Amino acid sequence: MSHPDWSKLAEQKIAALRDAQVKWAALPVQTRVEKLNAAKLAILARGEELAQLISDETKKPLGEAYSAEVLAVGDIFNYWLKKGPDLLKPRKGDVPSLEMPGKKAWVEREARGVILCISPWNFPIQLPMRTVAPALLAGNALLLKPSEVTPKTGVWLVERIREVIGPVIDVLDGDGAAGAAAIEALPDAVVFTGSTRTGRKVGIMCAERGIPCEQELGGKDCAVVLADADIERTAAGVAWGIVSNAGQNCSGVERVAVSAQIAPQFIPRLVAKLEQSAKDVPDLVTKMQRQIVISQIEDAIAQGAQVLTGGLPQGDEPIPPTLLTKVPRHAPAWKDESFGPIAVLEIHTTEEQLVSAANDTRYGLGNSVWSQNIDHGTEVARKLRSGMVWVNNHSFSAALADLPWVGIGDSGTGMTNSPDVLHLLTRPRLYVTDSNKDLEPWWYPYGPKLLDLMRVLVSRQQTGGLGATLKTLGALKARMKEIKS
Repeated sequence: MSHPDWSKLAEQKIAALRDAQVKWAALPVQTRVEKLNAAKLAILARGEELAQLISDETKKPLGEAYSAEVLAVGDIFNYWLKKGPDLLKPRKGDVPSLEMPGKKAWVEREARGVILCISPWNFPIQLPMRTVAPALLAGNALLLKPSEVTPKTGVWLVERIREVIGPVIDVLDGDGAAGAAAIEALPDAVVFTGSTRTGRKVGIMCAERGIPCEQELGGKDCAVVLADADIERTAAGVAWGIVSNAGQNCSGVERVAVSAQIAPQFIPRLVAKLEQSAKDVPDLVTKMQRQIVISQIEDAIAQGAQVLTGGLPQGDEPIPPTLLTKVPRHAPAWKDESFGPIAVLEIHTTEEQLVSAANDTRYGLGNSVWSQNIDHGTEVARKLRSGMVWVNNHSFSAALADLPWVGIGDSGTGMTNSPDVLHLLTRPRLYVTDSNKDLEPWWYPYGPKLLDLMRVLVSRQQTGGLGATLKTLGALKARMKEIKS
């Protein structure tokens, strides 16, 4: 979509959403649950249509469109509609009754307002759904800015939900200029998923305007294959991690660190699994991304890399599943996000070397450890520098709404999924009531008995017990007498 004035359009949409949000937030949580459940059913009833639209825009196989996207709608909605109401309940505050009699406190989660969700093209339904469901349930309005590469899918999602729940959700269908205009229109929070480069720009814009922002960015995940790994299952799992969604996954396997003890048996099986998957791997979604991946392969080969399978595509054919070895650490194929069906492999003799190889990255989204000894695999996992680690699997938890999707380093400081996202989508509001009819001991006028009371309270914190409590009562009585005199 081309629009002459993104700023005006963004301002209009956010203003309208702000008005609609007031009425939406005033509804009982259970009413919002019922309406959102109806929206979920409306989307799933047209699941075939949605899967086909996703496949058309992203080139992913119809089966992947179903498994990674359509099913995710139900999974994510079901979690939040079941667990969300309890997570949104007020929390009782702990107020000491001896020193502060008559006081009650509680904390309510209040909707933040209008949430701006800027979402990429690789998973155009699953990724925004991680924000759409909890944001709307919590009483927010939401503006979705889908990728200009897959605009139809984002528009379709918003239209289906809007038809059921009304104008509390809207879409801004445009390019990066539209996203920038939406931030300038001052939403109450921003959730951004995309590249590290763009994420930094979004972060700066939000910081300058005092807008809280979560950023889930790129990755350079490593599969660490220990000496006791199940060769057949590990080869199948790592191959899937490399080529799933044609490698266009921020937490796809882009590096493999394998134990020298198992490498002679494991590498041929991994190569075989990658070659078997070639028929199911489509071309990359954008020409720009295709050129980035091709350039990484060309650069690695020029620097002496060995191609174990795949390599450069023939003409306009899709990039084949590619495994490279002997790639220099300074090469883009090792150090930069690839976002395509390629991975680099290293062989190491010790577990310390395997861990060091995995941690040799500025990214920190996910890693996996493959071992038949779950306890030992978990010990190794704790040494890896990333927000997520899977043992004997990789990246499959993306649509499990109870589990945080989170990274460190250049993978961003934000997260999606899990109850933890409510810290961005809501703000805590404290309420305190006081039925005490007396003056407070810390009020004016000050006097020596106030200091005596403070010293007794500090002593009580150190010793506790009945004696300290009795001393506190005496000091309080003396102070109240002093303050009233």
